[in-house]
Amino acid sequence: MSELSITAAARDAGDLPAIITRDRAWTFAQCAELARTPGPVLVAVPEVATILGVYGALEAAQPVAMLHAKSPPDEQARQRASIANATLPAGTAFVLFTSGSTGASKGVVLSRTAITAAARASEARLGWRDEDRWLLPLPMAHAGGLSIVVRCLIARKPLILVEYDTDLAALIRDARATIASFVPAQLAGLVTGSPGALRAIILGGAATPPNLLATALAAHWPVLASYGLTETFGQIATARTPGGPLALLPGVEVECATTIAIRTPQLATCYLDGTAIAPELVTADLGELEANGTLHVLGRRDDVIISGGEKIQPLEVEAILTATPGIAAACAFGVSDERYGQVVGAAIVTTAAFDRVAALAHWHAMLAPHARPRWLAEVPQLPLLPSGKLDRRSIATLPLQPVAY
Repeated sequence: MSELSITAAARDAGDLPAIITRDRAWTFAQCAELARTPGPVLVAVPEVATILGVYGALEAAQPVAMLHAKSPPDEQARQRASIANATLPAGTAFVLFTSGSTGASKGVVLSRTAITAAARASEARLGWRDEDRWLLPLPMAHAGGLSIVVRCLIARKPLILVEYDTDLAALIRDARATIASFVPAQLAGLVTGSPGALRAIILGGAATPPNLLATALAAHWPVLASYGLTETFGQIATARTPGGPLALLPGVEVECATTIAIRTPQLATCYLDGTAIAPELVTADLGELEANGTLHVLGRRDDVIISGGEKIQPLEVEAILTATPGIAAACAFGVSDERYGQVVGAAIVTTAAFDRVAALAHWHAMLAPHARPRWLAEVPQLPLLPSGKLDRRSIATLPLQPVAY
């Protein structure tokens, strides 16, 4: 596929920038000269060398497994062993590992056809403009970051690489980023500043606190909610307008009998153990689909808290908690209880404006009795996975204090 070839890109757009950092830019022609075929495994770091390795693998049509540099050594060793013991199907482009937010990470085998389809679906929703430059602040070991490399290569557009210790706000301004992909925690650190030239922000990877979204939109940050998975190489539903609802991308079919089931050309081939994914992926995500293609993601089936027979979605509790004055972030989870089976626990990040008495009164008014947090942990920050998602398993082990209403 010439679309995925850095050599073809150099012929098409040789003198145009392909990679921009805070210090310099590399043209497509320079990248074609510098790209090298990596081995079967590439440890992804936020450096130009990682992108050149991706370019080299795609040029040679050589499958490459992307490992996160910040994964624990024993997890990296487990992933390397699973790769060494696997036989990859013809046409494989990447092996990516899921974030492991709810269990052990799984290797996902993505074909060249699937990653190209994913890039085209994204383009159909966002379009490309002559001046576009896509900011890359996400790990390239995961679909959210790696998909930016592929989209920009196919479109012959520059990406702006966020390296270690980069002033993100300054880079957005100085490099004239027009599109960016963030997780909510990254956006939260930016909304007090200016969005600069950004025309679209793809926001996904975790649920966005309603107060963060409201603050961002009021400050004219063009936030487009997005939903996707490793198995779809990123977004399958993205809002059409800032603050709007999720809308399926072209070529994506979804059913929501209970959990979300997906059919699309961008589906991965299989898991690393050989379990098939295409032609249909039945996810663990709960959702509702409207006739006009609007998708509502309600949370994960395995995160549901069942208290005295009542089902509680953590996302619904978290929305109330993060709308409470003085709470910057929150995570809800189940805590074992002899009487009810489970009750709601929550970890919250508070600011100086937090008033515990007022907060409990607010929760008492806004949440049904079974959905009110009965155990609470106040922490300076919530543990995150290398992907930027909440580490819900670690959060659920934090020391808790009982709550009385």
